[in-house]
Amino acid sequence: MQITDNILLLNGAGMDSNVYCIDNELLVDAGTGSFVEETLEQMDRFDVDKNNIKKIVLTHEHFDHTGAAKDFKEKLGAKVLIHDEAELTEERSISHAFDGDFEPPEVDERLSEGDVLSTKNYSFKVLHTPGHSPGSISLWDEESKVLISGDLLFIDGFGRTDIPGGDEETIKESLRRIKDLEEISALLPGHGTPASEENIYDDGAIENILSQIQ
Repeated sequence: MQITDNILLLNGAGMDSNVYCIDNELLVDAGTGSFVEETLEQMDRFDVDKNNIKKIVLTHEHFDHTGAAKDFKEKLGAKVLIHDEAELTEERSISHAFDGDFEPPEVDERLSEGDVLSTKNYSFKVLHTPGHSPGSISLWDEESKVLISGDLLFIDGFGRTDIPGGDEETIKESLRRIKDLEEISALLPGHGTPASEENIYDDGAIENILSQIQ
């Protein structure tokens, strides 16, 4: 599914997180592993050159976002990146909640607040936005106003905190930080439908959810 210029949504089926492909260079999140082959087939359908994907960025530790990271790393030859405070352990991945067996990937790079992930058309700044998990990040491209929010913010709600590593006050602080960004033109959440001015799913959804942040 084409979300915005040079951004594809490749997965999001079942319990899997959304998987975004940016500029044919960068994958954001990986899903549980249940749909690896289907995701690779989608890449072929969209004429994605899989040899050109250099990095897999994980927005946080949970199994529905990281379970397939090891497979994708091996099949694509890409590096895996995650925040400094993220721990890819069975406990922090809460893989038991998904009846999954977690095989963590080797992490190639650790991300910190303010790091920039650049592709041909985007420069995403790493924002440390904990609360759903200690290692949660969002990615913000200031020029295009595209926000990849992981499980912090969805078009119809906010991330859970009633799980190991979750913290209600911390997520409120992270949400306020997102609300203070300049106008968001596209919101790409970790689950559910993305919203942008260019697709029919927006219909004021971004403004509406931001208005609910206290």
